[in-house]
Parts: sequence; C-alpha cells; structure tokens
Amino acid sequence: MCPRPYASRLIGRAGLVAVPMAVLLTACGTPQPEVRSRPAAPGGPATATVPVAASPSPAPSVVRAADDPQACRDADCEVEVRPGDRLRLDRKTGLDVITVVSVDRGEVRLRFEAGGGTFRVEGMNTDVSQDCVNGRCRTDGGLTLAMGRPGRIGDIRLRLASVAPDHAVLVLAPS
Repeated sequence: MCPRPYASRLIGRAGLVAVPMAVLLTACGTPQPEVRSRPAAPGGPATATVPVAASPSPAPSVVRAADDPQACRDADCEVEVRPGDRLRLDRKTGLDVITVVSVDRGEVRLRFEAGGGTFRVEGMNTDVSQDCVNGRCRTDGGLTLAMGRPGRIGDIRLRLASVAPDHAVLVLAPS
C-alpha cells in the first residue's frame, strides 16, 4: 500500500467537512418556494409540480388620518379614515376641515367647513349652506362617496380607493 500524499489527505478531510456543511446551509438558508400541484389531464401522466415564488407584501403607503391629521394639508393625499377623523387643510385649498361622519354599507359620508365663498359640490347626497354674521361668512356642507362614485368640493377631487366596514381609504387630489 502506497502512502497518499499530504495534499490528497487534506482534500479528503475537507470534503468530509464541506458536504455536511453544504447540506446544513441549504437546509437553514433561504426558504424554498411554495409549490402548487396541477391536476393531471384526463388520461395523462401523474400530477406535475410548478414552483411559485412567494411575493412579499408591499409596505403600506397609506397614512392613517388618526396618526397624522395634517397629512392632507395640500389636498393631495391618500389617507385611511374612520368615523370622527378630521383632515385639516391649508387655507389655499379653500377648505378648512373635512370630517368623516360615517362609514356604512360601502359609503362614506363627509362634512366640510370653509371660511366662506361658494363651492361647487358634486357627489351623492350633497348639501351646502352658508351663514353670515356681521359680514363674516362660513360655508358648511356634506357629500357621500362610494366606490366608483367620486365627488368634488371646489377644486378638490375626492374618491374612495377602498372601503371596509369600519374604515376607508380616501384619495384627495387637486383639479
């Protein structure tokens, strides 16, 4: 029997360590993709599997009105609202505040307040009133929005991106 050279013995020992280490790293490494079975075609071969990469859920880009009531100051936002939430707007928009009155049966009822002036209001169940005392006027009004039924208050377009039983995602955009 011939003695093996030192390098050959070293490679053999490294192989004994490398193989179990590779198996361990593969088992503990990245998660395996989800696999779905396809039904076999009639009279065809047994079921085949197709890997489906699991997609990570996107980070939410919607701000909650309760967390940041100033989020819509410029009337250009997408915000999650619940009944009682108040969105404070910059006077340049023409409005002071939009309040969420209710979220019910896929509809959102909004009220708005402004320092004065006339507003074109579009939407479902709209109302507008103006009160003047000693030359100072206030305009108040309301409208209802639903999915596919947007609205408008002055130069601000409003629409619903989604509605749930207890909240909605409201989108405001300047015209």
